[in-house]
Formats: sequence, structure tokens, C-alpha cells
Amino acid sequence: MSKSENSPLRRILGNFGLLVRGRGVAAVMSFGATALMARSLGPAEFGMVVLIQTYALLVRGLLNFKQFQAIVHYGVPVHDANDTHILRRLIRICQRIDRQASIIATVVAALMAPLIGPLMGMDHDHVVLLTAYSLILLTTGNNTAIGILRLFDKFDVLGRQMAIGSIISFLGVVIAWWFNSPFSVFIAVLAFAYMVENLYLSWCGRREYQRSIGHPPEGETVNDARMTEFSGLRHFLWITYWQSNIDLVPKRVSIMLAGYLLGPSDAGLLRLARQISSLLSKPAALIRQVVFPDLTRSWHQGSDDFKLIAYRIALLGGGFGMLFVLAGYFFGDALLNTLFGKEFVAAAPVLTLMLLAATFDLTASSLRSAAYAIGHAGKVLRLHMLSSVVYLTLFIVLTLQMGLIGTGVAACVAALLPPLAMAVLIHRSTCSGPV
Repeated sequence: MSKSENSPLRRILGNFGLLVRGRGVAAVMSFGATALMARSLGPAEFGMVVLIQTYALLVRGLLNFKQFQAIVHYGVPVHDANDTHILRRLIRICQRIDRQASIIATVVAALMAPLIGPLMGMDHDHVVLLTAYSLILLTTGNNTAIGILRLFDKFDVLGRQMAIGSIISFLGVVIAWWFNSPFSVFIAVLAFAYMVENLYLSWCGRREYQRSIGHPPEGETVNDARMTEFSGLRHFLWITYWQSNIDLVPKRVSIMLAGYLLGPSDAGLLRLARQISSLLSKPAALIRQVVFPDLTRSWHQGSDDFKLIAYRIALLGGGFGMLFVLAGYFFGDALLNTLFGKEFVAAAPVLTLMLLAATFDLTASSLRSAAYAIGHAGKVLRLHMLSSVVYLTLFIVLTLQMGLIGTGVAACVAALLPPLAMAVLIHRSTCSGPV
């Protein structure tokens, strides 16, 4: 095999293609399910579905340590050295965190539902559904599985996993729509699809562990594994934890805040705009998944591929995203009317702004992974904290003054800061070489 055929950039693009195929199927199915729900329920009840979903995902996100990042960061050099003993101990630590976090998230979500629900305009029946929906969080302890699959380049499995939940939810929503089912049936369909998706991912992670690592040989134990065995692991997990919480601000917190400030209907419109803009924001997350292992490896090896991967993918992402911004500007009204109905056309202006903000996120995706690989996770965290403060401040001020369009303006301003700052940070670090 030639050097070009096995280059990091070629491998990254191949893995990204595997994830995009799965995400493409998921996006089509998700759009179909959303369109049918919107047409069946109308803006008010559709907005209530959005708030119930967002609440559960927000609580889970607030208790998500993203251990898969640690498995890649610490596991790549260990895996390259073929040290399965150390790798098993690292994975056991992450499994323990996974299990505890999912249980705590479920308990917190169920207990807080009666308090949060009324603030979102929910009546007693909605609060009961919100509490019941929180139980899906018991199935979300799969960060370790994600890390294992990434470590062993099983991006084809991750691609299939992305499609499973969306296919199930689409088929379930079609049946519910056909029989003119009530609001609660749509909630049950979404809950079932989400649980199946998570359980499948956990099963795939266990299967890959057994296949590529295997259980400890006789006389070796991993149950006593502790974070202190890995230098900086606790600090790294805390950084990725707070980084994941900051990422929740535009994805989840903004929806809940819109529900509180503007009501369920406008929260539903904002969610629609975000879902369509996810055509760009989700690939941004996929890029971070794919490039991080190779950027980590290239940086430790002192390879010139490091800057090539980071900057070229950032430029490609930005150019690709601008095509969607132009399409949203000229055809957003027609798209929303065709897919969701005329009641949802009001989301068109904010859709264009969300696509622009997602383009900035897409540009920043490889830069963020590069900064992590260099060892500047702490600086990236502080940068995103600043961006989130700017976003929340502008969100509240502009939403109260401008209504729904203010949410889009706030998103654009806040999303522009990270890629500019990270480009400067990476340039300075690469000029001085690996640290």
C-alpha cells in the first residue's frame, strides 16, 4: 500500500464517509418523523414534544463526562504499544463513570420534572409524561462503548447506530400519524427509538471489547483500577465534562430558555431551525470524532500532517457550510411550508442565521480537535465558556427585544469567536513544535 493510500487525511475522510452515510439516513428519517409530527400535532403540541425531549437530553448532558475522549486520548499510545493490560484498566474506569452517571441522571430528571414542567407551560398530564420519559436515561451509559469503537476505527458501526433510532422513530411516527394517535403515543415512540439506539451501541461496544481486547487473563484483575494510574486523567475528564456542558448551551439550554421566554410554539420553531441546521452542526461533531485520533497520533509523532489535517478540513467545512446558508436564505420559506406547513414558515429567518452559526461550528470542528491533541483542552474550555456567556447574554437580551429572530443573531455572534481564537492558538503552538 502506498503512502498516499494510507495517509491520515485519506483515512479520516474514509471514516468520515462511514459516519456521514449513517447520519445521512438518520437525517432523512428524522426530518420525515419531525414533519409528520408537526403536521399532526400543530405548533403548540409539537413544541411540547420538543420540550420533553430536550429536557431529558439536557439532564443527561449535564451529567455526561464524555469518557470516549479520554479513551482515545490515553488509549491511542497504549493501543499502538499493544499494551492491553493498561487499556483494560482505562476502560474499566470509564465504565464505572458511565454506569454511575446514567443512574444519577435518571433520578435527577425524574425528581426535577414536577418543578421544571410548569415553568415550560406544562399541565399535570404533560408533567407525568415528562417524568416517565426521563426513564430512558437508564440506557445512556454508552460513552465507553463509543470510545472503544473509535479507538479501533469501527466507524461503520457508529454510522449504523446513528441510523437505527431515526428509522425506528420514523416508522413509529408514520403509524401514529396514520391512526391519528394522541400526543402521548408520539412521546412513547420517540422514547422507544432512543432506548433501542442506546442499547445497540452498548452491545456493539461490548462485542468489540471482547473481540479486540478480551477479558483479563487468569490472575489479572481490573476492578481495582483508579484514575491516579493515568497522569492527568481526572483533569482531562473534568475539562471534557465542562466542555460538553458548554456545548449544551446552544443545543439544549436555548430550547428550554425559548420555551420559558416565548412559549412552547416558538420553542418548537427554534427546534425546527436547529434541526435543519444540524445538516451542518452534526457533521461538525462527526469531524471531531474522526480527526481526533489521527491528530493526536500526528502531534505525538511530530508529523507535518498535523497542520494539513487541521486547516484543510476547517476550510473545506466553511466553504461547504456557506452553500447551505445561501440555500436557506433563498429557499427557506418554501422548504418549511412544504415539509411542515404554513404555520411553521415563521422560522425561515432564524433558519438562515442558524445555518450561518452552524457553518462557523463546522469550521471550528477540526481546530478544536487539534487544540485538544496539542494539550490545550483547558484553553479551549475557557474559550467556549466565554462564547457561552456571550451567547446566553445576547440570547436573553435580543430575544426579549426582537423575539425569535434574536435567538439566531445571538447564535451567529457567539459561534464566530471559537474558530478565530483557536486558529491563533494552533498557529502559535505549531510554530514552537510539540510540547
